[in-house]
Amino acid sequence: MPTTTRRSLALAALTGLTLGISAKADQNPAAFQKASLDTLAGFTPGAGIASRDALTAPARFHPSRVIVRFEPTANRAAFGPTLQAAGVRDVLASSSLVPGLHVLRTTADNAEEVAAKLRATPGVLYAELDNVLYADAQTTGGGVLFIGAPDVWSIYGNAGTGVKIAILDSGLDTGHPDLPAPIAISSFVTNPVVEGPEDLEDHGSHVTGIAMAVNNDEGIVGVAHQASLITAKVIANSGAGFTSEIVSGLDWAVSQGARVVNMSFSGTAYNQAFADSIAAAFAAGTLPVCTMGNTGNAQVRYPAAYPFAMPVANVDNIGTISATSTSGPHCSVAAPGVNVNSTVPIIAWKSNFLAADRAANQITGSTVRTVTAPAYFCGFGGSAGDFPPQVAGNIAHVRRGGSISFAAKVNNAAAAGAIGVVVSNNVAGLNVGSMGAATGAIPAVTVSQADGDLLQANNGAVVTISQFNNGHSYAQFSGTSMAAPHVSGAAALLFSNFIPAAPLPALGPATVRWVLEDTAIEGGLPGFDERYGWGIINVKGAADYLAARIRCPGDFNNDHFVDDSDFVAFAAFYEQLLAPVPYSLGDLNGDAFTDDSDFVSFASSYEALLCP
Repeated sequence: MPTTTRRSLALAALTGLTLGISAKADQNPAAFQKASLDTLAGFTPGAGIASRDALTAPARFHPSRVIVRFEPTANRAAFGPTLQAAGVRDVLASSSLVPGLHVLRTTADNAEEVAAKLRATPGVLYAELDNVLYADAQTTGGGVLFIGAPDVWSIYGNAGTGVKIAILDSGLDTGHPDLPAPIAISSFVTNPVVEGPEDLEDHGSHVTGIAMAVNNDEGIVGVAHQASLITAKVIANSGAGFTSEIVSGLDWAVSQGARVVNMSFSGTAYNQAFADSIAAAFAAGTLPVCTMGNTGNAQVRYPAAYPFAMPVANVDNIGTISATSTSGPHCSVAAPGVNVNSTVPIIAWKSNFLAADRAANQITGSTVRTVTAPAYFCGFGGSAGDFPPQVAGNIAHVRRGGSISFAAKVNNAAAAGAIGVVVSNNVAGLNVGSMGAATGAIPAVTVSQADGDLLQANNGAVVTISQFNNGHSYAQFSGTSMAAPHVSGAAALLFSNFIPAAPLPALGPATVRWVLEDTAIEGGLPGFDERYGWGIINVKGAADYLAARIRCPGDFNNDHFVDDSDFVAFAAFYEQLLAPVPYSLGDLNGDAFTDDSDFVSFASSYEALLCP
């Protein structure tokens, strides 16, 4: 049958992909680039959404962390003197998913040097930098209808009940009335400060809403709104996350029983530890769904290109591939990802000093981060001479004005060693500031003239610049970040609705991925297409496919009867013998073969004739 040929090619492609990536393990990690084109970071009312690429100079890796994997039989305790000599301070985390995998902290900001020394150490499988990945959202939504999810709810009975979906992202708006309460929630963000699991970036809440916003007659409804939510914050409020934190979050999510893990972020650097963790998660029965990226061209991005990840491209509401969607031979499927409406927090900024919270606005283009330190007055901040020595490692307080731009004030403060900036107004009230086309490496806010006067009168007072949740709302975003949770939700629908009767084997991630690919609606060239993958997901078609093998074995034409027309189809499947994955083609008992045992199952259904 045509689908058989199409998917046989897919298996060959997956095999080739595995071999190709393995060859990359010894390459030096490349610098990360923002996959996202636009986000709400940099938003100026009336001026659209600014590119975060133009607002933030991306970091490549954590300066004082190294990811290392020892030989499984190695005694790590015996490595103590060697590790110390190489510049390792201590062990920050150890993986329970991948044997021998650890995150090490170095004694200084010399991760590259330490990693190089460890690579030359006997008993070390690999040592690599803790690379940065970025959230894959771009701009400002009926994808649930588009993929046929409501048909699955009504025909097959539930919308994800009993299935746990883990969202690895920027956290969760825990008070949003349209988002489910997580059954497990944790933050793995530890740099430059420890951040709680609350979403103060908005990306994670938006992704979560697409996959599983609750069906409460309010706002939106998610693809798998009856599934259980696991939230792992691995992307900081700045919109970036380190590989070690993501790997730790993935490890934890699998230990919590996640059947699906959504990872809407990407980068260009290869990490063997990340590849190993995804492979181990897949082997443990978890389907890792991720984004292709938003570069608009053919590009290898990770985790999309790791073996066993399921990369997703994005299409608009009529099924046309987005101009910004990344393409490549590793693409699995496409899903709606343009102008998707979903849940977001309303994020506001504040400054706190002299025991009181005070209104503040972020200077657009500065870094999103919480800082606490004494603030020292630095005049207009127009030259190095305006900054006293004690501002190094502390917060610079500068006045607006002096014919000096906000960008110059912030960057001059950073050059003087400041870790944050407070710009007080030079007229009454609170103003809004922007870095313009420049970027700022440290957090910066504006405060009112009155608060500035008070701060100047108390020079050296401790100030905290931070973000907080100021309410709950909805927004339209576009990007592969929005496409991936449609697929994660669709996978949860299949896991929840098709549970083989004992003693048949459970539905595995390989089958769920294969069926979603095999039943996808072709959007580009016939068969596989590097832009669309195998096509646009059709979860109703995927559910019908599995129903013919699990709920009513043998009803291959989905007419709720097992009759002669189904026998013709079964005979064709029978000739195939080897099924690509369990519960495919004519495999009715999940052993990945179409043989006499399946004929017995088919005959039993045939005798019953009418399906449930």
